[in-house]
Amino acid sequence: MSLGVRVLDGGRRIQSEFVDDDEQSLLRFCTGAPETAVRWGVSQWRETLFNSKQAYQLIREIEETPAELMTPVLQLLLEGARWVHRRSGYLQFLGD
Repeated sequence: MSLGVRVLDGGRRIQSEFVDDDEQSLLRFCTGAPETAVRWGVSQWRETLFNSKQAYQLIREIEETPAELMTPVLQLLLEGARWVHRRSGYLQFLGD
């Protein structure tokens, strides 16, 4: 099982993309979230699309992550979510 992310502009063109690491830290970050977290809605089996408002909430959730749990892939997600929020784009999660 893997999880990929695409950062899309308003026209849904790909600006950047990446996949989860070998430890599946992105998948664990999403599936281990409380039901009140926006990332809880990310499906590990199909596409999930976040708009810029959802990306803003995701930024807050990532920033609350303890430093020792912040992996390079979560840092990429944070950078992508910030881009989406500033540019009114989309985050596309691709479950496998």
